[in-house]
Amino acid sequence: MLEGVREAVRKFLGGGRSYEESVNEFIRDLQRELIRADVNVALVKQLTDRVKERALKQEPPPGVSRRDWFLKAVYDELVSLFGGEGEPRVMPRKLPWVILLVGVQGSGKTTTAGKLARYYSSRGLRVGLVSADTYRPGALEQLKTLAQQAGVMFYGEQSGQAEEIAKRGVSELLSKGAQLVIVDTAGRHGYGDEVGLLEEMRRVAEAVRPDEVMLVIDAAIGQRAYDIARRFHEATPVGSIVVTKLDGTARGGGVLSAVAATGARVKFVGTGEKIEELEPFNPQGFVARVMGLGDIRALLERVREAEAEERAIKVVEEDIAKGRVTMRTIYAQLKSIRRLGPLSKLLEMLPTASLPVKVGDEQVKLGEEKIRKWLHIIESMTYEELDDPEIIDRSRMRRIALGSGTTVADVKELLTYYRSVKAMLKRFRRDRSLLRRLGLTEE
Repeated sequence: MLEGVREAVRKFLGGGRSYEESVNEFIRDLQRELIRADVNVALVKQLTDRVKERALKQEPPPGVSRRDWFLKAVYDELVSLFGGEGEPRVMPRKLPWVILLVGVQGSGKTTTAGKLARYYSSRGLRVGLVSADTYRPGALEQLKTLAQQAGVMFYGEQSGQAEEIAKRGVSELLSKGAQLVIVDTAGRHGYGDEVGLLEEMRRVAEAVRPDEVMLVIDAAIGQRAYDIARRFHEATPVGSIVVTKLDGTARGGGVLSAVAATGARVKFVGTGEKIEELEPFNPQGFVARVMGLGDIRALLERVREAEAEERAIKVVEEDIAKGRVTMRTIYAQLKSIRRLGPLSKLLEMLPTASLPVKVGDEQVKLGEEKIRKWLHIIESMTYEELDDPEIIDRSRMRRIALGSGTTVADVKELLTYYRSVKAMLKRFRRDRSLLRRLGLTEE
């Protein structure tokens, strides 16, 4: 999947066709690669429809190319499939915490239990492992060995009812001071004929009442991932996902399907066979790798800055239309000036192209240093002062100057600028014909 998507991105960036043709070709390439990588077909259709909608029907903010806008749309939609930006919360929300591990046979579930035990133990938690797999020969001994390697507590019985073993194990380990208990269950083949084992898993969940059900998925599981994950989720709601062998396969689309089927986030990724080879999953890094965009952060920052500037312009537009000016208006305007130049340039961005607006006052010709100072000053104001700058007296000026690392003279200069902008807009509103030409009132 990785190389196919990267090639699609390279073709798209290579240009040579119209923007719409390039988008359509990329969508076709992306669909083909995702399906080839075992992503559920319905999921592929939903994802690419959303990307196409954003690419062809939404306008990028000023200063952002349509191609950058499109790549961000692809990135955003792929990241959202994995739960959104930012690493998932991996530490327990409370203590003690009980994790129930579920998954199909051969997914690496027992090994993952040992890795999780080591991960949490190395972060200062007292951890215990419970073996509730009474089907697979050697499962108990394997988990016991992993517990010894991780330096954590262990509980297991050679035979009996899985739910009773799990309940006794959790109770005993908690009584010995365990803060986090991981219960390893029997694996399921996932072919739909193991209703009894799925029912057993449900009984285990009812017996131990876990704080988190964690599904272990092999990255190479393929098209079956969606149905398998859905069945597990129906048996007992899955809260998080661990992906094993992600780096050992060229595919891995089944993981996307599992996420879609459960609504759970991928929390950890197994990166090798050793007990320490487990790490928190980073959606942004994974998607950037899939797309072959090493500088994705720079692209995202450019688009986000442009979007912030566009929102700032809208704030100023709304305030001008209402004849209202506060320090919030000035703050938004100052942010915009960094890209658009002085106030006269900002007004040219509004519906004023046919109007020769001249702002000759030197107070609106701002340099970068002055803008930086004034932004710090506004950030040091209270909500009350932001909404009604007229209340700022000498005492408040001293407090604001101290908080912003500026002088009282700097604060006074900003207030003078605020009043000049307010007076200018007041003149605008007195002239109805002027407002109509600005597009700020109806005919």
